[in-house]
Formats: sequence, C-alpha cells, structure tokens
Amino acid sequence: MDLKAVFTCFLAVLAVKVTSASLYDPHMFPDKGPFFEGWYMRVSDLYSRDSFGLLFGSVLPSSSGNITAPLVVASVLLRSCDKTIDTCKLVSSDGKFTLNDLNITVKGQPVQSDPDKTAPPDFKWQVNSGSQGGYFEQKGGITTFNFRLGDLILRGKATNPSYWNDQGTGPEGWLINLPLPLHWFVYSLRSELSSCEIQNVTSGAVTKVYTGAVHLEKNWGNSFPRQWIWSEGVSFDNDNATFAMSGGLVDFPFLSVNAYLIGYRNPMKKLSLDFRPVDSLISTQIDGCTGNVSVSVYSLRYKLDINLVAPVATLSSCLLGPEMHGFVRACVESYDATATIQIYERNLLLFGYKLIEQKKFEKIALEFGGMHVCGGKCSNSMPPEEL
Repeated sequence: MDLKAVFTCFLAVLAVKVTSASLYDPHMFPDKGPFFEGWYMRVSDLYSRDSFGLLFGSVLPSSSGNITAPLVVASVLLRSCDKTIDTCKLVSSDGKFTLNDLNITVKGQPVQSDPDKTAPPDFKWQVNSGSQGGYFEQKGGITTFNFRLGDLILRGKATNPSYWNDQGTGPEGWLINLPLPLHWFVYSLRSELSSCEIQNVTSGAVTKVYTGAVHLEKNWGNSFPRQWIWSEGVSFDNDNATFAMSGGLVDFPFLSVNAYLIGYRNPMKKLSLDFRPVDSLISTQIDGCTGNVSVSVYSLRYKLDINLVAPVATLSSCLLGPEMHGFVRACVESYDATATIQIYERNLLLFGYKLIEQKKFEKIALEFGGMHVCGGKCSNSMPPEEL
C-alpha cells in the first residue's frame, strides 16, 4: 500500500470539508410528491439597519389532480415604513410560476443527484414568465441574484460566507442524514454583501446597500409543519455575533414532536453553540397574537435563554409557504423584532450556572407559522384565489 498516496488523499478530503456546505445545492425531485425545496436570503444593512429578504422555491404536489395553488414562487420582502406612526410593516412582492417556467442546474447541468456535503455548492435557480422572474446563483463562495417580481427589481452579490460548521451538516448535525419529514440547512450565517440595489420600476425609487450581512439558508422535505417559529439576527457591533433558530411540530407516521434547532455564534468570545433535540431540553412560550416568544434550552454544559418580541404592527400579512399541494397562506413575519439572549455555563461541580454572555439583537427577523399565527388567519383552508 502506498501510504504517502493514502495520506495525501486524506488531507485532500479534509481540505474539501473545510469549504463544504453543498447541501445548499438542489436535491433531485422524487418520482412522486409531496416534496418541496426552497431557499431564503435576508440582507441586513449594517449602516441604516434596514433589511430585506428573498425567498424562492418549488413544490411537487402529493397528487396531480385539481391543483390550484402555485407550485413555483419567488418573493421579495421589504419593510414598508409609515413615518407618521414610526412603524415599518413587512410586505411581500410575489411572483407565481409553473414548473415549466423553472430551470434548476448544478454545475451548468440538470440536477442528476442529491447534493453531497463534501463539495462546495455550484447551482443556479432560474424562473421566467414574461417580464417576471430572475435567477439566484451560488458558485463557490460567491452569491449573485437578480429578480423582477411585481414592480420591484432586486439584484446584488455577496461573498465570504460564514458557514454554520466545517462539516457541512448545518444546524441538524448528524441528524441531517436521517429521512426526516423536513430539513433545515443554513449555508451562511453572515456573508459579506458586495453590492445590492432594489428598484421600484413604477416610482423610479432606487435603494442601494453598500455594507451588509447576508443570511443564506434552505429547507426541503414534505411540507412546512403545522406550527413553527423561525428567527435570525446579526449583531451591528464589531463582534459579528449571529444567531438562528427554527422549530415546531414535526409530524411522523405515528407521532408528532416539537423539535427545535438553535445556533449562537460570537467569534470575539469564541462562542459557537448548537442545540438540537438529541442533546438538549427545551421549553417554549409562544404567543403570535402579542408577537412574543420565550425559549429556555438546557444542554449538559450550557443554558440558553432567548426572549423574542416583534411589535404586532410590524408583522406582515400572510406570506406564502410550501404545503403538500403548493404554496399557500402560511405565516407572518417581521424584520423589526428584538432578541435578548443570555448564555450560562454550568460550573465545574455541576451545580448552578454562571452567566457568560448577554446580548441584545435589534432589527432581527421573527416568523410565526401555521397554528402559531394569531387567530388562524393564515389557515391553509383559505381559497387559493385569496392568496
């Protein structure tokens, strides 16, 4: 055996893992639904503290008959501010398309296999119908996007992604390998914005962002859960702290469980914490009518307390989310929420905790989905024509 060759190959594998995260690449659609795959991006302007989002994805429905909901959607999310009441409400400009309008490629070719987390991402998601549509491309560490949806044109570029971890598994860790009904993967907690502008083609107004942090993630599986919350935020201080969390009611064939994935990063304090259902216990209090969320999570070494609040007036109308028969009214979201996070470390004698980090994040994203939406106003039973 050529030990030198084996060692060289081993080093090459390690080098690939350091630049991994290709679960961001598209998956193969199965022969039969239900299946969906969607991507989400949020840009936070580090100067003005404004932010906006982009989401896009497609659904393979559980049946082919009488499908009225859109199967392909792309949306731009903006804060619409009323200076007279000093409040900004999140609004959505949507494009609804068919599967025939959609073209997804990996390395310039049609998708031929599921992504492998040992290679960097290289894909392009593109949709066009008349004057509407656009593309999102991820090639190595460079993200580019250019969409026209409704009266809005959004285009820009981001570089230098900050991966969730070096193994390419994202928030789920080794759970990513299980056939779960829903997966959540964060490609970058904080990419650097190179350029970005958003233009209203009707009014002619143009907004440019020169210094920003970009959050990049995706979901795939059967459909969104019956109830969930999601949140993400970046620090506007020099510590570059970030957090992201997602969780809700996950349905399995014979039971349903509440499961949450939470990550917190503060590079200056060398904090990189993950909490998953297999290694932590969690308690939550969620009130979509007041916009309040309280979370306490315990692991063997750490305790994490998170308090999230979104002023009700800043919550969007119902946004589109993927279900088994297409995109439907599913959730509400704010980009003007606040998170207060306290981190405790268990002492050496395993009795009690010591506070090691206290951080407040402003202008974060907070989403209430499914049954967590106040009054069930985003009920999936609403007729598709009312979307």
